[in-house]
Amino acid sequence: MVKSELCINLWYCFDKESGFVDAIAGRGYFLSGTDDQKTAMLKALAASDYLNAQWQPVPERYQSKLVNTPTNETTSFSGVIHATDIDMLGMDLFEEVFKQIESVNQAYAPIKNTGTVKVPDEPLYVITPVENSKGIIKIITG
Repeated sequence: MVKSELCINLWYCFDKESGFVDAIAGRGYFLSGTDDQKTAMLKALAASDYLNAQWQPVPERYQSKLVNTPTNETTSFSGVIHATDIDMLGMDLFEEVFKQIESVNQAYAPIKNTGTVKVPDEPLYVITPVENSKGIIKIITG
């Protein structure tokens, strides 16, 4: 019997002009094979599955501050982060996405009474940016 692992595709949508992220999404897949094979599969699926993913806003606990240069006044915005902060924030940013993935996968678990479906503490994952340029959505791969 081939053992499969819950692997995760994650996306974030950012505005091309400002670089700010306002939405995140994810999908879970039970995949088998080597880590390289699973990563390749996630990358292949990322190119189309972002269209079917359940998008949600960036959690309100994340804030961005903008400084008005002439006046030196600072304005804070909740639920928005800059795309350059994605790596620094890491997996914590996607906590609510993981909960959503667990609930969806639990509902479709092929064998009932086998325990709950949990995203592993250190899941195999791929994060893919999605660009919004004046309403035209484009996935960034590479």
